[in-house]
Amino acid sequence: MLDVLDSPTRLAQEAERRRIARELHDGVVQSLIALIADLEYFRTRCLPTIGQTSHEFAEKVETWQELARESLTSMRQALGSLRKPSELDLGLEYAIQIMLAKLRDLGYSIVFECDDWPDVLPLEYVSNIYYIVREALTNIYKHAKASSIKVSMFSFEGHLHLSVADDGIGMTSQSVAAYACNGYHQGLIGLHERVVLLNGQHTIESMQGRGTRLDVAIPLPCFGE
Repeated sequence: MLDVLDSPTRLAQEAERRRIARELHDGVVQSLIALIADLEYFRTRCLPTIGQTSHEFAEKVETWQELARESLTSMRQALGSLRKPSELDLGLEYAIQIMLAKLRDLGYSIVFECDDWPDVLPLEYVSNIYYIVREALTNIYKHAKASSIKVSMFSFEGHLHLSVADDGIGMTSQSVAAYACNGYHQGLIGLHERVVLLNGQHTIESMQGRGTRLDVAIPLPCFGE
């Protein structure tokens, strides 16, 4: 279990999180809201006057509008995390169990295994691994149509190993390409970037109708360097 931060440090971090949340809300969130409104106006008022070529363009505008809505949702979720104490204060394992408990309440069958996992990791590792798991679980919830999820975490031969598997509809190369314009593809990009930040590697194995499995291997941090 990671050490809980002392009270003065926690208060300072809470104040900083609130400040960042206010700035993001006043800037990015308001801009996204305005963009969504402008796209809606353009789609419903302007496109019908363009003529026969408007149908394909209307589909593009609708796609952009959906991406903006998803970005707004993600930003609001991030702001919510900034505005409240992080579940990570009580440890990565606890935070992941909280996420899995919510999915269990939604009807998923959950298996969670955590063996030989370090008691202490740098904050950079803890936060990025947490968001890797969260992104994988979010993709399962949104796209996999699964009934069961298995999350495994362990250390072996100088690496942290993490896997997230489901029994959902799976993917083919064609279906991956079809997802390129929605939040699923964006989520995979974000997941990849976090793995790279920790000098790790990941693979995604999937077969249509037989689920998907994400495997991540991250070198153990060298303390005291």
